[in-house]
Amino acid sequence: MINVSFDDVQEYLAWLNAKGQGNFNLPSEAQWEYAARAGSNTQYSWGNSIGKNKANCDGCGSQWDDKETAPVGSFKANAFGLYDMHGNVWEWTQDCWNDSYKGASGNANPRLTGECGYRVVRGGSWFNYSRDLRAAYRSSESRVFRFYSYGFRLSRSAAR
Repeated sequence: MINVSFDDVQEYLAWLNAKGQGNFNLPSEAQWEYAARAGSNTQYSWGNSIGKNKANCDGCGSQWDDKETAPVGSFKANAFGLYDMHGNVWEWTQDCWNDSYKGASGNANPRLTGECGYRVVRGGSWFNYSRDLRAAYRSSESRVFRFYSYGFRLSRSAAR
């Protein structure tokens, strides 16, 4: 899903969690990066070079580059079996924006202090350069902003 704001996602989560099929949430920034790296310590889960046709971005070598989103699963999954962690759309995380990690708790919980009118987005999009797709790259956006390059992925824990 694209064209959704952080606040839109929060409304969706409230609706989804009311269904009682589990506890869904946006990943924290730390959880997102852990999932994107998939056990690697390189810029991308597959290495330090963007390569060709491994993601969707401006210059990634796919048929969708700098044109539009690619269908989910168009590229090889990472070592954790997750698709599209690099490129395609920016993904909202639960964290409030902070310029640095100074003062962060050091655990995987979302950081809910700082500039909470802005939230952390990760992953880069189909019209960004490959440097913006690196696992460590982070940016911020207003929580009410909707755009065709913003989307989300959810995590789920067992039903209570």
